[in-house]
Amino acid sequence: MKTKSKWKLSVGTTLLAASILVTGCGGGNTGGQTNTANPSNAGGNSSAPAEEAVTITYSQWGTAEELQRTQELLNKFTEANPSITVKLEGKDWGSYWDGLTANAAGGTLPDVFKTSYAYVEKYAELGIFKELDGLLADNKFDLNNVDPSLLGLHKYQGKQVSLPIDANVIVWYYNKALFTDEKTNPLKAPMPSLEPTWDEITDIATKLTFDKNGKNAGEAGFDGKNIVQWGLSISPGSTMDWFLEPELWSNGGKLVNDDGTLALDTPESIEVLQYFIDLTKNKKINTTPAQIEGLGGQVNLAITTGKVAMNPGGSWNTANYKEAGIDYGISYLPKFKTNQTVVQPAGMAISANTKHEAAAYKLLSWLAGPEGQTELAKQGYSIPANKAASDAYIETMGEANKIFLDAQQYGIVSPFTAKKTDLVWTYGEQSLKLPLAGEGDLMAAIKELTSKVN
Repeated sequence: MKTKSKWKLSVGTTLLAASILVTGCGGGNTGGQTNTANPSNAGGNSSAPAEEAVTITYSQWGTAEELQRTQELLNKFTEANPSITVKLEGKDWGSYWDGLTANAAGGTLPDVFKTSYAYVEKYAELGIFKELDGLLADNKFDLNNVDPSLLGLHKYQGKQVSLPIDANVIVWYYNKALFTDEKTNPLKAPMPSLEPTWDEITDIATKLTFDKNGKNAGEAGFDGKNIVQWGLSISPGSTMDWFLEPELWSNGGKLVNDDGTLALDTPESIEVLQYFIDLTKNKKINTTPAQIEGLGGQVNLAITTGKVAMNPGGSWNTANYKEAGIDYGISYLPKFKTNQTVVQPAGMAISANTKHEAAAYKLLSWLAGPEGQTELAKQGYSIPANKAASDAYIETMGEANKIFLDAQQYGIVSPFTAKKTDLVWTYGEQSLKLPLAGEGDLMAAIKELTSKVN
């Protein structure tokens, strides 16, 4: 997801200044090492014979805390596979990708490594991924437990090059306190339904938008220049990849065509864009870009201000709301015609030049399979991509979080390309942020953006 303060796809962006090296292996339980248990087939039903002792490397990005949680998983893997020692290498987000590029050039890639759905194409073109289809088929790995939308984002030219392991999901949040307090909801607007339409959300937002004189947005004399409470906060031009794109799909449109060219000039897409402009420019029930800045700068945190009733956000935002003391509710993203969302899965890949393919596959299939995913779910920090871990996740996180598992079925399959990366993280916001708030010529902006992208 890209926000004003860009978050980095599934795990934190903050840092570990230098790589760390931690080893899980058979033997004494000291220094982060774990002793043995009976070997298992590592969640992938491997038919390969037991290997002699081998050491492999596993690399990922993350904070010290995130890497510690990964080490806990690796310790569990080592208990089941005592002949395999795993060395964990961790870096901050930027150093991680620079390191992969350098390793690819030097032929020194880790045996197994974490990857982002947004960079699959870029690094596949460097030839760093081992194609997994043959290994998965030979070892009867059950792909039916992973939604096609997640698998599709980890394919390159139709080949599975990594396996999803966790999944951020985009949903719709609302501040329950604004709905239950008569002072902030005198018109008794209902809370959103589980599968709201945009007509429903617009009606709710209208009833919850007030000016400084207490007039409602639906009343004559409403002062749109002096709003003190907004029904919703969205910024389609600044959240193209995680909010605008699934809304376009919901109406039969697209953000980009299959060849990577811009697809915003179709009737289906224009209808969505004009609808969002109307919410801000005419109905005045949505925050303007300037108002968003005044509220902290991020639409996905708007409900924490106590001045906004509803906003889109990711599954990770539950932590932000809890820290802010917000009693929040969750529904699917509002729909035009069909339920759609974005699922942002991180994945696991095997190096194309690994010298320990069997051990590398055991680790990957364990981390992405039922055993590793269940252990991940029990940690309570990540949403498992494998449905075999669903019960463990709900048991750990509570029934209210089941929506993050259910919503994965509505994930769109729209892989990132170099063009799309430039579109959503550079040119798109420059061209569309203001026009999609009613401040500028939309068609001229689309024409300008088309020339930049195409």
